Amino acid sequence: MLKSPIIIKDPEVAKLFADETRRQILYTLRHHEHSTTQLAKALGKSHSSIIHHLKLLKEAGLVEETRTEKVRNMVVSFYQSTARRFMISYSLGETLDKEGQDIPWQEGNIQYLLDGLSAFNIHVAEADIETARRLLNTYFLRDQKAFEEALDLQSEDAELRSFHRFRVINLLKRLKLSEDQDYIRVLGELRELLMPDANERSE
Repeated sequence: MLKSPIIIKDPEVAKLFADETRRQILYTLRHHEHSTTQLAKALGKSHSSIIHHLKLLKEAGLVEETRTEKVRNMVVSFYQSTARRFMISYSLGETLDKEGQDIPWQEGNIQYLLDGLSAFNIHVAEADIETARRLLNTYFLRDQKAFEEALDLQSEDAELRSFHRFRVINLLKRLKLSEDQDYIRVLGELRELLMPDANERSE
């Protein structure tokens, strides 16, 4: 049974998430096992590329071989991720964020978010893109910090259904964020940048 979530605290392992193909592999393997051939077909990648990425993910403990199957004269291995969700510890990105650098393992998520905003009729001006990236970096870090702190409060012997556990952690996270001045500041700046019309209506 897959554990959920796993917090990544090793910087070398965290760097693996900067590659989109590896993120796609982990997402695909969250719920169902796949062979290298199945992954190559599903992701539209070469077989050799999938083998290369799987090797790195397996060495990092993010993917495991679940079984083998004999197909004709070949032994085919099947793989699955070791967790339904992986999260990069906020501590790995804090230094980069304070120095104003992009956080490699967040770049993909931030780009997806920026691209997705257009579907909600929110368009970020070219001149504001770097500001938006900087604010979103900090937003994700503060959110992650609150999540980890809430997770740490759970008793090791506590037995909760995953749904109930998620709701409790989410509540505790929100309570922690309500006292986080950096998070509140960033939310305000994002609101001004992304929803200026809403700011005018509230005045």
